[in-house]
Amino acid sequence: MTTWDTLPVPVSQQLAKLYIERDPVVVEQFYEFHPDEDWHKRVSWVDEAAHMRADRFELVNVLMQYQQKVNNHPEAIRSLERLQDSQALVVVGGQQGGLLGGPLLVVYKAISIIRMAQEAEQRLERPVIPVFWLAGEDHDFDEVNHTYMLSSQSGIQRIRLEHSPSGRQPVSHYHVDESEWDAVIGQLEELLPTTEFKAPMLERYRMVMQESSSLTEACARLLGYMFGEMGLVLLDSADEQLRAVEGPLFKSIIQQQDALQQAYAQSEQRMKSAGYPIQAEHAEESANLFVMEQGERVLLMHQDGVFADRKRTITYSQAQLEQLTEQHPERFSNNVMTRPLMQEYLFPVLATVLGAGEIAYWAQTKDAFCAIGMKMPIIWPRMAFTCVEGTLQKLLNKYELQVEHICNQYEAKRDEWLLSQDELKLDDRFAQLRGDVEHQYAELLSVLNQSLPTLGKLGDMNRDKVLEQIDYLHNRAQDALKKQHESGLRQWERLKLALWPLDRPQERVFNMALYENRYGTDWYKVIMDAPVVWQGEHRLVPM
Repeated sequence: MTTWDTLPVPVSQQLAKLYIERDPVVVEQFYEFHPDEDWHKRVSWVDEAAHMRADRFELVNVLMQYQQKVNNHPEAIRSLERLQDSQALVVVGGQQGGLLGGPLLVVYKAISIIRMAQEAEQRLERPVIPVFWLAGEDHDFDEVNHTYMLSSQSGIQRIRLEHSPSGRQPVSHYHVDESEWDAVIGQLEELLPTTEFKAPMLERYRMVMQESSSLTEACARLLGYMFGEMGLVLLDSADEQLRAVEGPLFKSIIQQQDALQQAYAQSEQRMKSAGYPIQAEHAEESANLFVMEQGERVLLMHQDGVFADRKRTITYSQAQLEQLTEQHPERFSNNVMTRPLMQEYLFPVLATVLGAGEIAYWAQTKDAFCAIGMKMPIIWPRMAFTCVEGTLQKLLNKYELQVEHICNQYEAKRDEWLLSQDELKLDDRFAQLRGDVEHQYAELLSVLNQSLPTLGKLGDMNRDKVLEQIDYLHNRAQDALKKQHESGLRQWERLKLALWPLDRPQERVFNMALYENRYGTDWYKVIMDAPVVWQGEHRLVPM
């Protein structure tokens, strides 16, 4: 049985920290419900607000077509059939679809969604469907066009797509051609060591990429391969068929733009007054909606009843935009401020799974939910993990370390160990020598300055050169000591690269292919047995 030890990783966002700790003032001011005790209260609201949401059967039909394309597993299809039940609820979370699936946190968010849906279904005795929202409408291609691997020869290496779109088109709309996919597979093959799992993994990745036209689609296929059997439903927010379902809310957002702008401003002013920074900055006059113009996403501004781009080269009246939502809803997309509202409109959301930064910016949306007659769902902090392989655990034991020492005290602990290897006590000896020389020079220069003052400046220079030579010899002695213990220092460096790469949590850097290559396609399934938690715990996974 796995022992689920935790890694103390501080929550960087103060609002998220206080929400997790159930600070009563923070929960009341900036959020609506809390997973400690508000499950049934939230369920009651979801049932009462059924008439405000999109047509459930129309939504299921669109999602069914998408699953058949990228996630055609019987259990995923069954999840959608269950979603048609009027009693069904949803646990939802999402991320942009990155290269080769993106960083490990994408996998962990999917696991969180599935496990939390299972927990909720057991508690509530109602169908609870896990849904992963792929933010394919986003246009920040540079954020998702790369990923990182750990190579035994060359350390941390980045794999990336060589080409990027020239404009602001959604990631799901950018076609990645076969030669670019082949180049990615080539980089992956070169970096990863040969194992019994490498060839079949590369072949599966090659097949996924050949079948996929975009980064988002490739990521969806990989997630479907991993989690379709667990009933995870996938959604691409750039799906044009989904846009037709979303059209009525786009229209409502346009119609209630003044009230929404005021609502966002109220929430943000309350945050500033309480001393919390604004996590998602946006222009005061932003309509928080994008419209496609000549293949690019254009952020709309709203001022004096007119909707326009920043330079006012494109303008719409409210009536024109409303008509556009009816005739061409596929041209609209949300930003981070309106995406939570769209999620609430589409699904009977029990809870949304978020990271710390997301929890902080959702605080900016509470009044916006109210402005259009909705309520923010329960926010469930995603589970976090760090994989600790057996070879790493042996090194930790050898040097009497905990994972947290590598993450939070690496240099101090390493230097402390190196100092303990110094049987000659070099630092003490050189400190003593330096002190003796400085003392002797002080006495000598005092005499010279009194009797032969013309030598004073020369004496100071001479002393400085002697001290400089002592420091030089000290540094060379330390270098020699390090070289003598080069093997041990390499082991320390290996621990750092594997457990806290690029001075960040492992889950924010490495790609899942690193572990599939070593342990096979089921590498992540041990994590599915982790106890369901919601307090931001970061758990260690023995591999």
